[in-house]
Amino acid sequence: MKPDGVLFDAAGTLFDLVPPIHDVIASTAARHGHPCAPARVERALDHVGGTLGWPDDESDSAGRTRAWTVFVRRIIDEVDLPAPDAALGEISEEAAATILEPANYQVFPDVAPLVQRLRAADIRMGIVSNFDDLLFDILDHTRLGTSFATILTSYRTGFSKPDPRIFHLAARAIGTDPAATHYVGDSVYSDMGGAHAAGLHGILIDRDDKHSTYSGERIVSLMDLRLDLDR
Repeated sequence: MKPDGVLFDAAGTLFDLVPPIHDVIASTAARHGHPCAPARVERALDHVGGTLGWPDDESDSAGRTRAWTVFVRRIIDEVDLPAPDAALGEISEEAAATILEPANYQVFPDVAPLVQRLRAADIRMGIVSNFDDLLFDILDHTRLGTSFATILTSYRTGFSKPDPRIFHLAARAIGTDPAATHYVGDSVYSDMGGAHAAGLHGILIDRDDKHSTYSGERIVSLMDLRLDLDR
């Protein structure tokens, strides 16, 4: 069925940090003379993010830098990098600064063609993201912001995915009924869990094929999105 609107997650769905966070941390450590396998950092990132949580939304760049520096340091501690405390602090600060630089984010190549298809079919579009105002800097840099009528963040709404309220706010903002709205995101928990709880049609984008056993609708590229736009 052709949807009235399509909402998207942001990071991991429309754009991503290049290189990814675990590579940023590993390469930063190596530049400081403390090499570490990116795969070890990736495992530590998944564990820290999954157990202690990702950095909270912050109201300004200084707070954001502090939060991400602490987060990176937790990852480094998980890796148990053998380096002096001062060096670990420098690595954490430098890696956090790289992660928070909007110029280091790139749009996935399948985004522009899909946006053009949706525009041509007169489908309303929006973004729903667990992000603070850094998102708007990234959208400005990547020139994605003008493609979406609505951009809702956890920081500005006070609701974080998978809370269904942020999805309902987004559907209302683009003027669609949740049942006639698709949501595309890369997280089974926050994106698919929240979209389904809110009554939207959730579509998991699994670019790295990490969720092959997911039972719902799953795609590996936005070009695989089946929207029946010609009906």
